Amino acid sequence: MTDEDLQKVEDLVNKQIFNEIDVKTVVTDPKTGKKMGAIALFSEKYGDKVRVVSIGDFSVEFCGGTHVANTRDIGLFKIVSESGVGAGVRRIEAVTSKEAFRLLNNQSNELKQISRSLKVTQLKDVPTRVSQLQDDIKTLETKQSSLEAKLAGKQAEDVFNAKQTVGQYTIITGIIKEAGVQQLRQLADTWRAKKLSDVLVLGTGSGQKANLIVAVTDDQVKNGIKAGDLIKSIAGNIKGGGGGRPNMAQAGGKDPAGLDSAMKAAVTWLGNK
Repeated sequence: MTDEDLQKVEDLVNKQIFNEIDVKTVVTDPKTGKKMGAIALFSEKYGDKVRVVSIGDFSVEFCGGTHVANTRDIGLFKIVSESGVGAGVRRIEAVTSKEAFRLLNNQSNELKQISRSLKVTQLKDVPTRVSQLQDDIKTLETKQSSLEAKLAGKQAEDVFNAKQTVGQYTIITGIIKEAGVQQLRQLADTWRAKKLSDVLVLGTGSGQKANLIVAVTDDQVKNGIKAGDLIKSIAGNIKGGGGGRPNMAQAGGKDPAGLDSAMKAAVTWLGNK
């Protein structure tokens, strides 16, 4: 159920509460109860006698539970959760009376605390402030990504010039600082467009996270040099694993200290081909 659906249910129930409708009960047989319009909400087997509970013309049901004498006794109805219990069946859990008011007070106090943290004087302005902060975060993330790309590009200039020849193949390896996987992919695209070597291995890491990218030219893929095989052979150096396509693969791990070893292992792997 959507938030809008739940609000409609809540409003419908509270309307009946505020209408102060008397709740009436009648004990009769199931057949007569059904003629009265009573609904059997659950697939239970009923005995010779059933209790029919009527709430004005709003609801008539078979029920053996506990009921108020008038809907006003419920005070207030507030939904707290909703879940599925079967095909086409939803369960709604709610609190009423004092518990409902307690819930509203707690939510109000939490909202006041949030407004203070956001330095907002009016509670109604909290959603707008949150939206502004989300926009600010997106802007900062875009700027960060742009700066990372520029930094990675400058580092790549030196890396791309350090081509090694290993047997009949050429390979470029390098560790790019302060970069993400996306930046490594972009560098791999640049490498491929410029046809700088047969194989490219790039790595980056910070904290307890490390990433590797391996790219292979289409010509060398045809010769049996596959990025997926290479990445699997070196991913253990960063205590991770990975895979991918024959011409592009990546791996993630938790040991940036192993990036240097991964680069050396890549050269060794290629030399054995």
